Amino acid sequence: MPAYIVIGAQWGDEGKGKIVDVLAEKMDLVLRFQGGANAGHTVLHGNTKYVTHLVPSGVISGCALNIIGNGCVVCPFTLLEEMQILEKQGVCITPANFVISEAAHMVLPVHKYLDKRLNERIGTTVRGIGPAYTDKISRSGIRWETVVKGTFEAAYHEHLDYVEKVFAVVDKDEMDRLRASLPQLLETLEKLQPFVQDARPQLAEAIRENKKILFEGAQGTFLDIDHGTYPFVTSSSTSIGGAFTGSGVFLDFDKRIGIVKSYTTRVGEGPFPTELLDANGEKLRKNGNEYGATTGRPRRCGWLDLALLKRSCLINGFNYLVFSKISCLSGLGTLKVAIDYDAAGKPVYTELPGWDEDIEGCRDFNALPENCRNYIKFVEDFLQVPIGLVSTGPDREHVILRKTLFTS
Repeated sequence: MPAYIVIGAQWGDEGKGKIVDVLAEKMDLVLRFQGGANAGHTVLHGNTKYVTHLVPSGVISGCALNIIGNGCVVCPFTLLEEMQILEKQGVCITPANFVISEAAHMVLPVHKYLDKRLNERIGTTVRGIGPAYTDKISRSGIRWETVVKGTFEAAYHEHLDYVEKVFAVVDKDEMDRLRASLPQLLETLEKLQPFVQDARPQLAEAIRENKKILFEGAQGTFLDIDHGTYPFVTSSSTSIGGAFTGSGVFLDFDKRIGIVKSYTTRVGEGPFPTELLDANGEKLRKNGNEYGATTGRPRRCGWLDLALLKRSCLINGFNYLVFSKISCLSGLGTLKVAIDYDAAGKPVYTELPGWDEDIEGCRDFNALPENCRNYIKFVEDFLQVPIGLVSTGPDREHVILRKTLFTS
């Protein structure tokens, strides 16, 4: 059975939406297995730009059944608004091609309120995702690693402060407002009811019939609640393990596709060893239009971190990599790539010569500047995973295919 999974290999925003869209045209089923409206995929079809936050990107091609799996948390208002925007852009969404798993959890107005009041230090999108995923996954828990690191006492006091705040945070006026929103919520749910089903039988049937299946991840590996840069993470499992719990089935994926941006970005707070706070960082932000699809926040930009990516490959078992936004490195001069960390946790860099040529839209690997080809090969050799596709621009046709994406 041809089964594929697409996962961001870094902190998200690697360009998963474009690759999912390319794959989805040949798929019978596309499933989103984790996350909520805190993620955004941008897909460019001709002159039309589609932005999805909850609806699987496969809906744009119109060829696949699209499922929001049980591992997701879904805000009714956000979902309905997104569906209406897509329909105005000519995308057909019906219960025949779009399903919301009945086992998925709902994000309610109170979750967004709590997120705003409680999670300022994390730098969340304030979409209510953490509170909807409950205590552990909203990053209020304490890990055993705090004992080893000598930070347990501080974490303990912080946790007590958090608990105290929870019981005092919602005042009477706010509760009255939340209760008054019920009629609007019921009206929205009535419109969405036809899409709500037990998604597992349809998924099981697709597996039995040997149909082509694609699992679509949101965010990136290092925002994973277990494997990411905790506590500066999202509240779900963004790595391959989340695909199984977030769908309710086991699949032996033929292609475990990791999306790797040719440099590194992240949004919000948290560690970022290769971050650039200079002209190069600003140039990367400008070249890559690095602003969040969900929030519009400027993304932090830095050099490619191969030490981090090596771990991502280990977690997810990638056997195919997509290298995105390579055109954004043109004109930066000497490029740095982190290959390790020193005893103080600072990145150890290898320097590679850059290139000045404009390569946006290039579709022939041999037509790339020699230094660009060498950069790609260096990454591939270091990670020991083939870079099968290189994305050279925003349009879905701006790709260099080095190894086929599709399993016969």
